Amino acid sequence: MLVSEWLLIGAAGALAAGSVTGRRRRTSRLQRILRSFHYPQRRPHVVVLSASIGGGHNAAATVLREELETRGCHVTVLDGFAYATPLLSRYFQWSYPVQLRYAPWLYDWQFRSSHLRSWTRLWRRLYNGFAADALERLLEALEPDLVVSTYPLVTQVLGTLRLEGRLRVPAVAVITDYGVHRLWTAPGIDLHLVPSSVSAGQVEDATGLVQVMQPLVRQAFREPVDRTRVRARFGFAPEEFVALVVAGAWGIGRVETIVRDVAACGVRTVVVCGRNETLANRLRRDYAGHDAVQVIGWTDEIPELMAAADCLVQNAGGLTCLEAIARRLPILLYRPIAGHGVFNAATMERAGVARWMRTPEELRAVLGAAASGQLQLPPPRIEHGAVPAAEAILSWVADRSGGDERSGGPVRLPVGAGRDRRDRRDA
Repeated sequence: MLVSEWLLIGAAGALAAGSVTGRRRRTSRLQRILRSFHYPQRRPHVVVLSASIGGGHNAAATVLREELETRGCHVTVLDGFAYATPLLSRYFQWSYPVQLRYAPWLYDWQFRSSHLRSWTRLWRRLYNGFAADALERLLEALEPDLVVSTYPLVTQVLGTLRLEGRLRVPAVAVITDYGVHRLWTAPGIDLHLVPSSVSAGQVEDATGLVQVMQPLVRQAFREPVDRTRVRARFGFAPEEFVALVVAGAWGIGRVETIVRDVAACGVRTVVVCGRNETLANRLRRDYAGHDAVQVIGWTDEIPELMAAADCLVQNAGGLTCLEAIARRLPILLYRPIAGHGVFNAATMERAGVARWMRTPEELRAVLGAAASGQLQLPPPRIEHGAVPAAEAILSWVADRSGGDERSGGPVRLPVGAGRDRRDRRDA
């Protein structure tokens, strides 16, 4: 247990150091934010707090901003995790990929233990003690009419601030993973948005409303694409079966083993390695001369690749799977990463949006049958009754405020509560 103790001590040290040395930095950063910020006089102001841990949290925040702005809101997106606890944010950015690459058992243990109610309460109190004051000052300065979190630890703080009356505006938690860990939700949050009814059934600590949302992805994944033309552009033959392997933003997990096993099924294998150029270069070297394996680094053409592919092979079940669901691309989960990857695989299988391939033999049988036409992989279904995230948020706020607004136009939130408090201070 020496490695686990060392990493946990490092996390505690980062929290403690962040509370002391990070205060001046947060004050300076807050001043810079306020100098560049102009309070919207007519439109409701929504603050979306994210985190740069992986790529999914920021991507979800970006999509949500676009949806809310389309509906007449002014939106500010900030890395709330880095603002409140900058050292811990950097520590997580380092330790998360390190654990998954070299000590997945440790990450799995942390994931499982923190899902226990007693441990959840402990981590909630611990992180709130370091971050609550900083986020409270940030939100007082920004004066939002609504706050949305796309990152679990930020969600914990917002829930506490709501329960203690230190945050007077509604708080919403957006959860893009199908598997809902106990730390993903928090008492005090007014609205939790989850991707499926199975996910909603896993929410245990919420005191507010839980609602199912449509996949929170860019519009490009919903737009029609000429499949024949885009397959020709990528060099895919009309009759060949294409398996798209996407390793997420960081290219984490047993990606090389996944590529080997998929390629052994006799299908064209297209691998997207995200920002992990080391992985991309290693795979290019290993498969040089193998025409059936194509390795790609970072690309903005994921919507087109999903339109051209016949299935997605994934190991985490995060935002990439939501994109595939919106694109109606069949999903095979294989060798999921420890912790939330395994949790997502089980939940997505229960929700009927993916198949979990548990062995190389099962993968070979399914891909072989699909490539030969003996098996038709069903497209993932979109949850019945699910609504766009922005529509769910603004409709809930409109109903709460007793207004007649609906998501077809701008919703008029009770703008200016924070500004009134400032006016009283200045009087």
